[in-house]
Amino acid sequence: MGAQDHPYREFERAGWARAASSYSDSFETITRLFAKPLLDAVGARPGSKLLDVACGSGLIAAAAAAAGAKAEGADFSPAMVYAATKRFPQLIFRQADAEALPFADHTFDAVAIGFGVHHFPFPVRALAEARRVLRVGGRLGFTVWASTDQHRVQKVVVDAVRAIGDPAADLPRPPAGDVNSMETCLGLMHAAGFDPSATRAEVVESRASVASARQLIALLTHGTVRMSAVISALPADKSAALLAGVENAIAPYLEGGVFKIPATAVLAVGVKRE
Repeated sequence: MGAQDHPYREFERAGWARAASSYSDSFETITRLFAKPLLDAVGARPGSKLLDVACGSGLIAAAAAAAGAKAEGADFSPAMVYAATKRFPQLIFRQADAEALPFADHTFDAVAIGFGVHHFPFPVRALAEARRVLRVGGRLGFTVWASTDQHRVQKVVVDAVRAIGDPAADLPRPPAGDVNSMETCLGLMHAAGFDPSATRAEVVESRASVASARQLIALLTHGTVRMSAVISALPADKSAALLAGVENAIAPYLEGGVFKIPATAVLAVGVKRE
């Protein structure tokens, strides 16, 4: 069964086509902070077979392979698959939508989805697909960003945008709604067929180090989809106000000449029982 067409999917596809060439040097510097907790949660280990869904430029698959796992990646963006293959030519990456994975049932010991679920139009379908390709006893783990109030890396920019413009920027909304809480993540797992007794979720936090407000804005502009569109939608004459707003917001996080801003995510894990 193929993935269902939806305007939100096309919005995401176009955004990742733009971001693919710059992602590993931009926003991945923040998402990589959560790669190890995710791989630990799914039990990536020597000899295990792991699929990195929504693999982006391949970081999680490469980290799993470095830990001894037999890892490969899949992403719906051909530009991202190209970037991952170029970066890690020793690994296999293929173009595939998370909602229609081209793998047989019971293929993998682990499926990891690093900051992909909140980009899927129909996340339950994607998680059900991940469950399908897992072997019995296998683990699915995924990370999503916590709510804006908790995730300060996003909040400092959203608040600055809100002060001078419209943070929604008339952009498509995910049809399944926001995915940014433990309760929502667990609900998606259960709807996808994971036994509630075999799922868990937790909030995990790290500190994103940035040299300046200008660098943070650049990371979001060149390495994200929705926040990039929000920033890009601002009138050119608002750029100075945006920079000033972010500078003011990150000032309390200055430590030793670097801004260490809290980045907060939800990590959800489920085990396939049968």
